[in-house]
Amino acid sequence: MEDSGKNIGKITSVFGKTGIVEPTDGGRLYFLVKSQKLKPVVGDNVHWNKQSDGTIVVTKIMEPNNQLERLNQYGQRQIIASNVTQILLITAPLPKPNFLLIDKFILISELMECDLSIILNKVDLVEKCDRQFQLYQQLGYPVIKISAKEKINLNPLFNLLNQQTTVLVGQSGVGKSTIINLLIPKDKIRTEALSNKNQKGKHTTSTTTMHAVKNKGYLIDTPGIENLNPKILDIKEIETGFREIASLSCDCRYRDCIHINEPNCAVNQALTKNEIATQRYNNYKKLVDGFQ
Repeated sequence: MEDSGKNIGKITSVFGKTGIVEPTDGGRLYFLVKSQKLKPVVGDNVHWNKQSDGTIVVTKIMEPNNQLERLNQYGQRQIIASNVTQILLITAPLPKPNFLLIDKFILISELMECDLSIILNKVDLVEKCDRQFQLYQQLGYPVIKISAKEKINLNPLFNLLNQQTTVLVGQSGVGKSTIINLLIPKDKIRTEALSNKNQKGKHTTSTTTMHAVKNKGYLIDTPGIENLNPKILDIKEIETGFREIASLSCDCRYRDCIHINEPNCAVNQALTKNEIATQRYNNYKKLVDGFQ
Protein backbone atom coordinates (compact mmCIF):
# COMPACT_ATOMS: atom_id res chain seq x y z
CA MET A 1 0.00 0.00 0.00
CA GLU A 2 1.37 3.42 -0.91
CA ASP A 3 1.90 6.18 1.62
CA SER A 4 -1.21 8.39 1.63
CA GLY A 5 0.98 11.39 2.40
CA LYS A 6 2.34 11.20 -1.15
CA ASN A 7 -1.10 10.85 -2.73
CA ILE A 8 -3.05 14.09 -2.64
CA GLY A 9 -5.88 15.12 -4.94
CA LYS A 10 -9.01 17.19 -5.38
CA ILE A 11 -12.52 15.74 -5.44
CA THR A 12 -14.32 16.74 -8.65
CA SER A 13 -17.41 14.50 -8.50
CA VAL A 14 -19.17 12.56 -5.77
CA PHE A 15 -21.67 9.68 -6.11
CA GLY A 16 -22.43 8.76 -2.50
CA LYS A 17 -19.37 6.87 -1.30
CA THR A 18 -17.65 6.89 -4.69
CA GLY A 19 -16.55 9.57 -7.11
CA ILE A 20 -13.64 11.08 -9.01
CA VAL A 21 -10.43 12.53 -7.59
CA GLU A 22 -7.87 14.47 -9.64
CA PRO A 23 -4.34 13.80 -8.32
CA THR A 24 -2.01 16.78 -8.05
CA ASP A 25 0.13 15.33 -10.85
CA GLY A 26 -2.84 15.13 -13.24
CA GLY A 27 -5.34 12.55 -14.43
CA ARG A 28 -8.67 11.33 -13.07
CA LEU A 29 -9.14 8.40 -10.70
CA TYR A 30 -12.29 6.72 -9.41
CA PHE A 31 -12.25 6.45 -5.63
CA LEU A 32 -14.10 4.69 -2.85
CA VAL A 33 -14.71 5.83 0.73
CA LYS A 34 -14.73 3.01 3.27
CA SER A 35 -14.87 5.05 6.48
CA GLN A 36 -18.37 6.02 7.63
CA LYS A 37 -16.92 9.19 9.12
CA LEU A 38 -15.64 10.58 5.81
CA LYS A 39 -18.16 12.42 3.65
CA PRO A 40 -16.28 14.07 0.78
CA VAL A 41 -17.84 16.83 -1.31
CA VAL A 42 -16.77 18.50 -4.53
CA GLY A 43 -13.72 20.70 -3.98
CA ASP A 44 -12.33 18.76 -1.03
CA ASN A 45 -8.58 18.20 -0.99
CA VAL A 46 -7.94 14.63 0.13
CA HIS A 47 -5.31 11.99 0.84
CA TRP A 48 -5.80 8.63 -0.86
CA ASN A 49 -4.25 5.14 -0.94
CA LYS A 50 -3.94 2.74 -3.84
CA GLN A 51 -4.71 -0.77 -2.60
CA SER A 52 -3.18 -3.99 -3.91
CA ASP A 53 -6.16 -4.61 -6.22
CA GLY A 54 -5.78 -1.13 -7.72
CA THR A 55 -8.72 0.41 -5.83
CA ILE A 56 -8.28 4.07 -4.84
CA VAL A 57 -9.46 4.69 -1.28
CA VAL A 58 -9.81 8.18 0.21
CA THR A 59 -8.34 8.07 3.71
CA LYS A 60 -8.41 11.71 4.84
CA ILE A 61 -10.20 14.96 4.00
CA MET A 62 -8.12 18.07 4.60
CA GLU A 63 -9.58 20.98 6.51
CA PRO A 64 -11.40 23.18 3.96
CA ASN A 65 -10.93 26.94 3.68
CA ASN A 66 -14.71 27.33 3.37
CA GLN A 67 -17.84 25.37 2.50
CA LEU A 68 -20.85 26.16 0.34
CA GLU A 69 -24.22 25.13 1.78
CA ARG A 70 -27.79 24.91 0.56
CA LEU A 71 -31.07 23.79 2.05
CA ASN A 72 -32.22 20.37 0.87
CA GLN A 73 -35.81 19.31 0.24
CA TYR A 74 -36.28 18.75 3.99
CA GLY A 75 -35.03 22.22 4.92
CA GLN A 76 -31.78 20.82 6.28
CA ARG A 77 -28.35 22.30 5.60
CA GLN A 78 -26.36 20.35 3.04
CA ILE A 79 -22.71 20.99 2.20
CA ILE A 80 -22.28 20.88 -1.58
CA ALA A 81 -18.76 22.22 -2.20
CA SER A 82 -15.53 23.15 -0.44
CA ASN A 83 -12.64 25.54 -1.03
CA VAL A 84 -14.53 27.98 -3.27
CA THR A 85 -12.38 31.01 -4.09
CA GLN A 86 -14.85 32.96 -6.20
CA ILE A 87 -18.58 33.44 -6.72
CA LEU A 88 -19.87 34.80 -10.02
CA LEU A 89 -23.31 36.28 -9.42
CA ILE A 90 -25.24 36.09 -12.69
CA THR A 91 -28.05 38.58 -13.16
CA ALA A 92 -29.89 40.19 -16.07
CA PRO A 93 -32.37 42.99 -16.81
CA LEU A 94 -34.92 40.26 -17.57
CA PRO A 95 -36.26 38.60 -15.52
CA LYS A 96 -36.48 41.55 -13.12
CA PRO A 97 -33.57 41.32 -10.68
CA ASN A 98 -34.34 39.97 -7.23
CA PHE A 99 -32.14 42.26 -5.15
CA LEU A 100 -32.87 40.45 -1.89
CA LEU A 101 -31.49 37.28 -3.45
CA ILE A 102 -28.52 39.25 -4.83
CA ASP A 103 -27.76 40.67 -1.38
CA LYS A 104 -28.08 37.20 0.15
CA PHE A 105 -25.52 35.83 -2.32
CA ILE A 106 -23.20 38.72 -1.45
CA LEU A 107 -23.57 37.88 2.25
CA ILE A 108 -22.69 34.26 1.48
CA SER A 109 -19.52 35.32 -0.35
CA GLU A 110 -18.44 37.62 2.50
CA LEU A 111 -19.03 34.94 5.15
CA MET A 112 -17.05 32.46 3.03
CA GLU A 113 -14.30 35.06 2.52
CA CYS A 114 -14.23 34.55 -1.22
CA ASP A 115 -14.31 37.03 -4.11
CA LEU A 116 -17.56 37.99 -5.81
CA SER A 117 -18.16 39.61 -9.18
CA ILE A 118 -21.52 40.48 -10.70
CA ILE A 119 -22.04 39.30 -14.28
CA LEU A 120 -24.78 41.37 -15.90
CA ASN A 121 -26.02 39.15 -18.74
CA LYS A 122 -28.40 39.91 -21.64
CA VAL A 123 -27.12 43.47 -22.11
CA ASP A 124 -28.28 43.22 -25.75
CA LEU A 125 -31.93 43.26 -24.63
CA VAL A 126 -32.01 46.81 -23.27
CA GLU A 127 -30.07 49.96 -24.04
CA LYS A 128 -29.25 50.83 -20.44
CA CYS A 129 -29.42 48.18 -17.77
CA ASP A 130 -26.56 48.86 -15.36
CA ARG A 131 -27.81 51.90 -13.40
CA GLN A 132 -29.16 49.75 -10.55
CA PHE A 133 -25.81 48.00 -10.24
CA GLN A 134 -23.66 51.11 -9.95
CA LEU A 135 -24.10 50.94 -6.18
CA TYR A 136 -22.46 47.51 -6.08
CA GLN A 137 -19.52 48.80 -8.11
CA GLN A 138 -19.14 51.64 -5.62
CA LEU A 139 -19.07 49.07 -2.82
CA GLY A 140 -16.21 47.24 -4.54
CA TYR A 141 -17.98 44.42 -6.36
CA PRO A 142 -16.93 44.34 -10.04
CA VAL A 143 -19.81 44.42 -12.54
CA ILE A 144 -19.12 42.91 -15.95
CA LYS A 145 -21.69 43.41 -18.71
CA ILE A 146 -22.02 40.58 -21.24
CA SER A 147 -24.38 38.82 -23.58
CA ALA A 148 -23.81 35.08 -23.47
CA LYS A 149 -26.27 34.51 -26.33
CA GLU A 150 -24.76 37.14 -28.63
CA LYS A 151 -21.20 36.49 -27.36
CA ILE A 152 -20.61 40.11 -26.34
CA ASN A 153 -17.67 41.05 -24.04
CA LEU A 154 -16.89 37.46 -23.03
CA ASN A 155 -13.10 37.76 -22.53
CA PRO A 156 -13.41 39.57 -19.16
CA LEU A 157 -15.67 36.73 -18.02
CA PHE A 158 -13.24 34.05 -19.20
CA ASN A 159 -10.32 35.83 -17.50
CA LEU A 160 -12.09 35.77 -14.16
CA LEU A 161 -11.81 31.98 -14.05
CA ASN A 162 -8.01 31.92 -14.19
CA GLN A 163 -6.60 29.94 -11.23
CA GLN A 164 -9.91 30.18 -9.37
CA THR A 165 -12.41 27.66 -8.06
CA THR A 166 -15.64 29.31 -9.16
CA VAL A 167 -19.33 28.73 -8.58
CA LEU A 168 -22.05 30.44 -10.63
CA VAL A 169 -25.14 31.63 -8.76
CA GLY A 170 -28.23 33.62 -9.70
CA GLN A 171 -32.00 33.46 -9.98
CA SER A 172 -33.73 31.34 -12.60
CA GLY A 173 -33.83 32.63 -16.17
CA VAL A 174 -30.71 34.82 -16.08
CA GLY A 175 -28.73 32.57 -18.44
CA LYS A 176 -26.55 30.47 -16.13
CA SER A 177 -26.85 27.39 -18.37
CA THR A 178 -25.89 29.37 -21.46
CA ILE A 179 -22.83 30.76 -19.68
CA ILE A 180 -21.82 27.31 -18.41
CA ASN A 181 -22.06 25.97 -21.97
CA LEU A 182 -19.71 28.75 -23.09
CA LEU A 183 -17.22 27.99 -20.35
CA ILE A 184 -17.43 24.20 -20.60
CA PRO A 185 -18.06 22.65 -24.04
CA LYS A 186 -21.15 20.41 -24.17
CA ASP A 187 -19.08 17.56 -25.56
CA LYS A 188 -16.85 17.62 -22.48
CA ILE A 189 -19.84 17.56 -20.11
CA ARG A 190 -21.46 14.72 -22.07
CA THR A 191 -18.23 12.68 -22.20
CA GLU A 192 -17.64 13.06 -18.46
CA ALA A 193 -21.25 12.12 -17.67
CA LEU A 194 -21.04 8.94 -19.76
CA SER A 195 -17.69 8.06 -18.27
CA ASN A 196 -19.04 8.52 -14.76
CA LYS A 197 -22.14 6.44 -15.49
CA ASN A 198 -20.30 3.57 -17.14
CA GLN A 199 -17.43 3.22 -14.68
CA LYS A 200 -19.26 0.90 -12.30
CA GLY A 201 -22.55 0.46 -14.09
CA LYS A 202 -24.57 1.63 -11.10
CA HIS A 203 -23.58 5.23 -10.44
CA THR A 204 -26.31 7.80 -10.16
CA THR A 205 -25.76 11.19 -11.77
CA SER A 206 -23.66 13.51 -9.63
CA THR A 207 -25.66 16.48 -8.36
CA THR A 208 -22.58 18.70 -8.17
CA THR A 209 -19.61 18.47 -10.51
CA MET A 210 -16.40 20.45 -10.78
CA HIS A 211 -14.95 20.92 -14.27
CA ALA A 212 -11.39 21.95 -15.06
CA VAL A 213 -11.23 25.08 -17.20
CA LYS A 214 -8.37 26.93 -18.87
CA ASN A 215 -5.48 28.43 -16.92
CA LYS A 216 -5.70 26.11 -13.92
CA GLY A 217 -9.26 27.02 -12.98
CA TYR A 218 -12.26 24.98 -11.88
CA LEU A 219 -15.95 25.67 -12.41
CA ILE A 220 -18.49 24.11 -10.06
CA ASP A 221 -21.81 23.22 -11.68
CA THR A 222 -24.59 22.56 -9.20
CA PRO A 223 -28.40 22.55 -9.41
CA GLY A 224 -30.65 24.17 -6.83
CA ILE A 225 -28.34 27.13 -6.56
CA GLU A 226 -31.21 29.44 -5.52
CA ASN A 227 -31.35 27.56 -2.20
CA LEU A 228 -27.85 28.50 -1.09
CA ASN A 229 -27.80 29.21 2.61
CA PRO A 230 -25.61 31.75 4.43
CA LYS A 231 -23.99 30.11 7.45
CA ILE A 232 -24.88 32.74 10.05
CA LEU A 233 -23.75 31.93 13.58
CA ASP A 234 -24.40 35.36 15.11
CA ILE A 235 -26.84 38.10 14.09
CA LYS A 236 -24.01 40.64 13.89
CA GLU A 237 -22.47 38.61 11.05
CA ILE A 238 -25.26 39.74 8.73
CA GLU A 239 -23.75 43.22 8.43
CA THR A 240 -20.66 41.54 6.94
CA GLY A 241 -22.61 41.32 3.67
CA PHE A 242 -23.39 45.05 3.78
CA ARG A 243 -20.10 46.90 3.63
CA GLU A 244 -21.73 50.33 3.94
CA ILE A 245 -23.41 49.23 7.17
CA ALA A 246 -20.36 47.46 8.59
CA SER A 247 -18.20 50.55 8.03
CA LEU A 248 -20.54 52.65 10.21
CA SER A 249 -21.18 50.02 12.88
CA CYS A 250 -18.24 51.07 15.05
CA ASP A 251 -19.82 54.54 15.44
CA CYS A 252 -23.00 53.15 17.00
CA ARG A 253 -23.59 53.78 20.68
CA TYR A 254 -23.82 50.09 21.53
CA ARG A 255 -21.36 47.43 20.36
CA ASP A 256 -24.16 44.90 19.85
CA CYS A 257 -26.32 47.32 17.84
CA ILE A 258 -28.16 45.57 15.01
CA HIS A 259 -29.23 48.89 13.45
CA ILE A 260 -32.99 48.47 13.72
CA ASN A 261 -34.45 50.46 16.64
CA GLU A 262 -31.42 51.09 18.87
CA PRO A 263 -30.77 54.68 20.07
CA ASN A 264 -27.86 56.67 18.63
CA CYS A 265 -27.41 54.21 15.77
CA ALA A 266 -24.96 55.56 13.21
CA VAL A 267 -26.50 53.42 10.48
CA ASN A 268 -30.00 54.82 10.99
CA GLN A 269 -28.61 58.34 11.09
CA ALA A 270 -26.88 57.72 7.75
CA LEU A 271 -30.13 56.29 6.38
CA THR A 272 -32.06 59.49 7.19
CA LYS A 273 -29.37 61.46 5.34
CA ASN A 274 -29.69 59.18 2.26
CA GLU A 275 -26.09 58.06 2.74
CA ILE A 276 -27.22 54.41 2.62
CA ALA A 277 -29.46 52.99 -0.11
CA THR A 278 -32.93 52.28 1.27
CA GLN A 279 -33.25 49.08 -0.78
CA ARG A 280 -30.03 47.65 0.63
CA TYR A 281 -31.01 48.57 4.18
CA ASN A 282 -34.45 47.00 3.78
CA ASN A 283 -32.83 43.79 2.52
CA TYR A 284 -30.50 43.87 5.53
CA LYS A 285 -33.53 44.12 7.83
CA LYS A 286 -35.24 41.19 6.09
CA LEU A 287 -32.18 39.02 6.66
CA VAL A 288 -32.03 40.11 10.31
CA ASP A 289 -35.75 39.32 10.75
CA GLY A 290 -35.20 35.92 9.13
CA PHE A 291 -32.45 35.07 11.60
CA GLN A 292 -34.33 36.10 14.75
